[in-house]
Amino acid sequence: MTPRSPDREERIPRSLWIRLLAYGLVGHLFAAFLIFLFSLGA
Repeated sequence: MTPRSPDREERIPRSLWIRLLAYGLVGHLFAAFLIFLFSLGA
């Protein structure tokens, strides 16, 4: 077992946070684009 340093409290790595943020942003942009296309076609 490795001792945990007190200054490192984050359990989720920074790269995973960045990836989740990017996927969420891209997903919302894609959904907004689809809604925009459907509103144009209506």
